[in-house]
Amino acid sequence: MSSREVVTLQIGHYSNYVGSHWWNIQESSFIYDPKLAPVQKDIDHDVLFREGKNLRGEVTYTPRLVAFDLKGSLNTLKQEGSLYDHRHQEEIRWTGDVTLHQEDGADKNPYLLDLEKEEQLYMKDNTGSNNSQESIDDVEIKDSGSEVKERKQKSSDAGIRNKFYKLDDSVTVWSDYLRTFLHPKSIHVIEKYRHKNDLQPFDIYGCGQEVMADYETRIEVEDRLHFFIEECDHLQGFHVLLDTFDGFGGLGSHVLQHLEDEYSSKGIFTFGLTPNNLPDDTPQKRANRILNSAISYSKCWSNSSLFVPMCLANSLWKTIGPPVQLSHLQYKSLDYHTSAILAATLDSVTSPYRQPAVLHMRDLTDTFQSIGRKMASVSTSFPYPIHEDQFLVDSLMSIGNDLPWVSLTPHVKNTVNPFLQSTVVRGISNNIAKRSVQDERSPHQFRTCQTVDDVLQMYLRDRFPTTHSDGTVLRDPCKVVSPYPHIFDPNVSKNGFLSSTKRADFQGVESVPVMTSLQSTSDTVELLQTLHTEASKLNIHKHHRYLAAGIEEDDYVEILANFETLQHCYEEPGDMG
Repeated sequence: MSSREVVTLQIGHYSNYVGSHWWNIQESSFIYDPKLAPVQKDIDHDVLFREGKNLRGEVTYTPRLVAFDLKGSLNTLKQEGSLYDHRHQEEIRWTGDVTLHQEDGADKNPYLLDLEKEEQLYMKDNTGSNNSQESIDDVEIKDSGSEVKERKQKSSDAGIRNKFYKLDDSVTVWSDYLRTFLHPKSIHVIEKYRHKNDLQPFDIYGCGQEVMADYETRIEVEDRLHFFIEECDHLQGFHVLLDTFDGFGGLGSHVLQHLEDEYSSKGIFTFGLTPNNLPDDTPQKRANRILNSAISYSKCWSNSSLFVPMCLANSLWKTIGPPVQLSHLQYKSLDYHTSAILAATLDSVTSPYRQPAVLHMRDLTDTFQSIGRKMASVSTSFPYPIHEDQFLVDSLMSIGNDLPWVSLTPHVKNTVNPFLQSTVVRGISNNIAKRSVQDERSPHQFRTCQTVDDVLQMYLRDRFPTTHSDGTVLRDPCKVVSPYPHIFDPNVSKNGFLSSTKRADFQGVESVPVMTSLQSTSDTVELLQTLHTEASKLNIHKHHRYLAAGIEEDDYVEILANFETLQHCYEEPGDMG
């Protein structure tokens, strides 16, 4: 049976930070030895990954991904990736004097150096040399899963995963910790703008629109998309990770419009991402953040099946608020840290339709779309706080009336029960679901429960009686091996459970239980109202770069009106059917 494929788009530098962690998390859960594979797998990795074969005959397994970023943002990563490394130089036919200017490559951090050594060993073992293939072409193959696993096992980086790296000071771009190989069609670099160039910044919505106005750029982008889409047998839809705070909002809005026009029957699940450490030292920077977000949000919910804003700041508009406090985490306001938390959350939130033939993306997004509610919020408990000797029921009861999760959608405070929610619990085995029936300490409402799924369904019914709740349970925890950052409290064991004994100083956490909740809630009104209020204070006529980039006053007025319309959708409970 063919997988129900999803194509992922990462649009923007911070989105690529999140995406890099997400691919690493998924690859960490691959099981290479068939003898160790469970009879029924939690996740069908073929939903997001594709098998291929280059002309040299080597099997590849890469994300079905198109990633956008600016020139100078890749550091040591080649735009065509490393699986298809083609080092031969184009022949120079000029007969006169030639001066060769070769830019020095960036230094690799210890993690990337170890990865490079592993790949060199693989190449040496399989080819007898370090010569790379002459072609970067790729053709799809079928039924080669065992060959893929064999290749990955021979280049096993198990030692790297268990090694303790300190990368906080050496990660400057997302490719500094990307473990997953990418296809040559995956990375699209915007050559006109350079990463962190203050003289020509890519900082307003119109910059992205201007890039996509170029005919050749549009053709190249569509070519990359079509490459991955046309090989799909049963395309579910698209994941779109989008920086909504700068010029990538304009670029992403154009791409979303294209997807909506060409693939309207498919799901488009968009995550609007913002780092919590944006420069906020001038009125112009604050105005840009508000204007870009307002325009991008309006386009995202218009052209997406479901749109979820995410950030680790609890507020974003007038000022960037303090970071969200997550129990048992000690994270810094580094993109390397915050994106890791968002990636782990995304991996759980999207899991219901990545399981083998259970749910379709449109089943999820259509449920949330009722009466115009195309914006959702997301909350997480990462790691889910359960002690090594504790039962799931007891951990839930210890929370009392508090919620087990924290919102990662700014301005959404989870003060009321949601209209509906999709909740995922992972990494908790059935043998610690609850106490035995004979144990009088077991809460009466859970006494008939046998599994984690039973406990979850009962908890959701009891805690959220007026909410339409769907629950999903995954056996496997979230893998957080290297190069995932070391952000966990010392009392979190290497298996992610709370312990009375601190971890050794150089022992990282390898996996953690997680609970997430994707929600449609009236609390979304505060996000919409605050953004509308701050955006309404800005006179678009005073922001000449927006006008020069084609943002008309009438368009901006319509965008503000859209916010008011959407607010009403969340203020009225409506008929949830």
